[in-house]
Formats: sequence, C-alpha cells, structure tokens
Amino acid sequence: QAVSTSPELVVLLEDARNFITGFASSKASQSTPHIYISSLPFCPRSSTAYKNYWNRTQGLLELKGSLMERRESAALATWNIGSSVYSVAYSPDGTRVAVGCFDNTVRILNAHDGTLLLGPLQGHNHTVYTVAFSPDGKLVASGSADTTIRVWNAYNGALIAGPFEGHNNAVISVAFPLDCTRIISGSHDEFIRIWDVNTGNLVADPWTDSTNDIYTTTLSPDCTLLACTSQNYTITLWHLSDMTCSTPPFQGHTDVVRSIAFTPDGTRLVSGSDDKTIRVWNTSDGSLATAPYEGHTATARSVAVSPDGTRVASGSDDHTVRVWNIDDQTLVAGPYIGHTSDVYSVVFSPDGTRVISGSSDGTIRVWNVRGGLLPPPTPFEAHVSSLRSVLLAENGTRILSGSEDSSIWAWDITHGGIISSIWDPEHAFLTPTRAFGSRSQILAYAKDFSVNILNIADRSLVAGPLHGHTDAVVSLEFSADGTRLVTGSRDRTVRVWDLNKTQPVCIPFRGHGAAVTSVDMSPNYSHVVSCSVDDYTIRVWNPFNTIVRLASSEPILEISSDISSSPVLEGWSLQENGWVTNSSLSLLFWIPHDLASLHAWPAPHAEFIITKHDVLHIVQKELYIGDRWSQCYITG
Repeated sequence: QAVSTSPELVVLLEDARNFITGFASSKASQSTPHIYISSLPFCPRSSTAYKNYWNRTQGLLELKGSLMERRESAALATWNIGSSVYSVAYSPDGTRVAVGCFDNTVRILNAHDGTLLLGPLQGHNHTVYTVAFSPDGKLVASGSADTTIRVWNAYNGALIAGPFEGHNNAVISVAFPLDCTRIISGSHDEFIRIWDVNTGNLVADPWTDSTNDIYTTTLSPDCTLLACTSQNYTITLWHLSDMTCSTPPFQGHTDVVRSIAFTPDGTRLVSGSDDKTIRVWNTSDGSLATAPYEGHTATARSVAVSPDGTRVASGSDDHTVRVWNIDDQTLVAGPYIGHTSDVYSVVFSPDGTRVISGSSDGTIRVWNVRGGLLPPPTPFEAHVSSLRSVLLAENGTRILSGSEDSSIWAWDITHGGIISSIWDPEHAFLTPTRAFGSRSQILAYAKDFSVNILNIADRSLVAGPLHGHTDAVVSLEFSADGTRLVTGSRDRTVRVWDLNKTQPVCIPFRGHGAAVTSVDMSPNYSHVVSCSVDDYTIRVWNPFNTIVRLASSEPILEISSDISSSPVLEGWSLQENGWVTNSSLSLLFWIPHDLASLHAWPAPHAEFIITKHDVLHIVQKELYIGDRWSQCYITG
C-alpha cells in the first residue's frame, strides 16, 4: 500500500524532527519532564508539534509577544564550541559535522544533537581555517594558518597522513576530488597544490595564476573545474586536467571575494564579497546569471548552495544568516539573528532542510530554512544601545524610555507594543521630575548598599537605613504619595520598600543581566518599570502579584502587600547553562540560548520584557512544575 506523501505530512514530520532536535540538543533533555515544562512553551507557534500538543496541556509557561513570533526562525540548536569557528562541513550522509577552530583543533560533532564525537583533534599549531570530508565520508582534511594540511580518520580521529608541507602561508581551502585519492589546497602564498592523500607527495607541480593572494578555491561537482578567487577581486575557472583557463576572469565585485560555491549541476557559481553583495555567475562564459543580491550590511563572508540548486545561504560579518532564491535574488528565509560575531562558514544539510553556521562567537547554530522571512526588528533596536532611563506615565498605562541618541519612545504597558516616538534634539537625556505630594519634603539617598530617607527641613532620619542590596544602589524613585520607594542596584535587582514599615513589599525582582540604571513606579502602585544600560532591556514588574505562580503539593503563601512569599519563588537566577534555578538550586525550567543571551526569561513578578529587538509578555498563570509536573498533560 502506497504511503501518503502529502505536503501536510511532510510538514508534520519536519516539525516533529525539529522539535526533537531542539530538545535533544538542549540541557532540558537531561530531565524528561522538561519536554513539556521547557521545550513546548518555547516551541515556534507555527509548528504542528505546538499546535497538536499545546491545547492538551495546562500549567505551563505561557509566553506571547513579538519575541515569540521571532522564535519562528530561531536556531533549532546552538552548540557552544568554546573557540571561534572558521569552517564547518557536513559529512555526505548528514550524520556528522566537522569543525575547524581558532584554537588549532578539529572537532567532529553529531549532526543531530551537537555532541562531540571526536576531538578536539590536535596537531596543527595555528588556526584551522578549512575542513572538508572526503566524498565517501571516511576522511577529513584540514588546512591551517600553520601552512600545513592534515588528513584524519573521520570515524576514530586518527591522523592518517600529514602534515603535508609545502605552502609557505596559511592554507585557506581544501577539497577532495571524487576518487578520494587526492587533496587540492589553496593558500595565501598564491599557489594551488594537488597532493596524494596517502603519501602527501605532490601529484603535480605547484600552480599559480597571478601574483595576488588566493583567498579561496572550490571544485565543481564533477571535479573538472577549479574556481579560485584572488586579491584583485576576480574569480577564475581552470580545467583541472591541464590547469588551462576555462573562461576569462569573472569581473564585477568591487572588493575581495571571500567565498565561492558551485551549483550541483556545475552551470553556475555563487560568490560572496567584502563589497557586501552576493553574485551568481554562468560558468560557461563568466556572465552574471542574476543581479547582485543585496541585503547584508557587512562582508558576505560565506556562501553555500542547496542540494537541489534552488537556494543560496549566506553568512556575514553583520552576524546574520540569510537564504536567497538563486534565480531572482529574493530573500526566502531569514535574516536569522543569533550570532554575536562574524559568520565564517555556512553549509546546507544533505537533505537541504537545514543550514549550519559557524561563527567567531564560538558557536555553531542549526537553522530550519523552512522558517521563512522574519518580521523587521522594532525601532527599539536603534534606540536601545544608549538607553538611559524609563518613566511610567501618570495613568500607569504607558512607559516612556529615553536614550543618549536623543530619542524617546512611548510603549503600551498592556501589550508591550510601541505607541509612538518622540525626538528632541536639544536634550540628550530623559530627565523626568516628580512631585511627592504630602511627602514632598523627603529625600532618599544611597550609601554603602543601603538607602536612607531624610526630612529635608531638619535632616532627620524618616526611614532607614533600608538594607538588602548587595551592591551600590544607582537608581531610586518614590511612589506618588511618598509611602513607597523603588530602588535599582548594581546587584542587578529591583526592590520595592514600604517606608512606613521600613521593609520590602515583596521579594527582590531578579532578571536583569547588569546594573539596574533607572526605575519608576505607576501612581496606583500596580507596576514598576526598570531598565539597564548594559543588558539593553526594559522590564515591567507587578509588585503585588506574581505573574508566575507555582503549583506544589505543599501550600504556597500568597504574595500580598506584606513580604510573605513562597521559598520556591525566591532567588530565581539564570545559570550559564540556561537553567533557571531558585535559591535552593532547584531546576525550574530551561531557557533557549537565543532568549538567555537577551536576558529574556520569566521571573515571578516580571510581566513584560522589552529587549533589543522585541517584546516578551509573560501571562499570569499557575505552573505545574516540580513534583506536580505530570498534571500538565490533559488526558482523554
């Protein structure tokens, strides 16, 4: 009986595989309950895995906002290599990934979950710029800034041959012909060399086409043509059989060409350049097949062509990965945002469903290229780099944020969206003034991590010292009636104080990844807003109700205007491995790398988090985690 291969079934299977890949490659996989607790809440909303299972659950984190919409194209997995990544290569069967690193090593990873299979393989004494699998998947060749080439057993990591010595400058590309008996290398010494894999002897005399540095080389799929780029911004094709020129040099780029890749049928060649463009050339005559691809804002450092020849992936010094239609230079997926440094290498998986990217930020990321186009970043992206202060409007429904770039934005507190922008070129800072009503004669000042409240008239101590912060207090603001004070500190916490009782109203608000540089409180005390110059976020807090409540077999005290709270809610912090823990170091839930890097993670009192690009809304609800996790799935 024929098996259905309908588009719906294909999407279902792809989404299921992507969900499993994300879970298996994350720390959440260390605990089975977190396939529900941690993985499902952060699953892209368009995924059939999310659509089919979310309505069968209860008591899980409910997250909304543009940040979750952007997760539609977040990396399926992020693998922290621990060293800048200069080259990545898929094995022919798609099960392994070879990685060339700044730390002079080669690594071989499991392509499904990023676990280290072999390595770090040591031998080179300088950066490994290039790696390549042999067509049969048995060997890995590596080229290095130490001028040598080495050949490794791809299954046990043993050094098969090498070092091959002969180049006198960095080796920047290596490739195997189809017969796996030779290696072709290109170097900044201006020479191309062909080596015998087994002996390391040169098969032919070293060859050069110019007095310019060679930046990269690549073989055509049938191994009859060799393409190379040089310092004069051109690309040249050569017949591998006799090293005669196939066509005149390809001219058009206005800066160095950093990367080239053939289409599977060999009829076209794709190039990426320092001029920020990508070009597609006809290999028959060197003419342009399409207009240049434009969109990157920095060097197009790496390019790859999909196995079916319909798409081009590019990685750039603008830290993004993009996927283009090869025929009409339109963007079909991305830009994928996540890397924090230059993207040195991109490669399609053999089935064409994913792109792996390697970056000098020390990570490899796996992208689902079916994700489609991303919405443009919010205008806040340009404003946040110099964020200075925040202020809650008098009606408590809007936030004003100001920065050193002289811009001011108004935000709706009910959904976190931008209402409008204000630009005042005469003022570099948003410097609101506040009246304190009947308590207008009091002054708050910070000293030695504590806060004192003084009567301005006679300098008498009205309240304090208020102890709790563990580092300098850098921001303070009174409530409208002067009965409460909100403080922000270099200890990354926000605290709300009852000045009549001289004690905190609730547990400290944790979540900022750096010093809290500005705070404010709404007139009706319903919300507190804080911002940090260094973590680039604005946070909105509900001081009297926890946005996240934990269901437990043990009773949990309600948060009220008093300080009573459940110990399980205290001391939440984001660990380096992505786990959110409490003061008892209980594993509450795991945060995906892209959100953790933005300091965008739920905390008991956090209602909104406005990041550099987007907004995260944490919906108030009771969570079934801990000893009641099994109740999160609704049976029947």
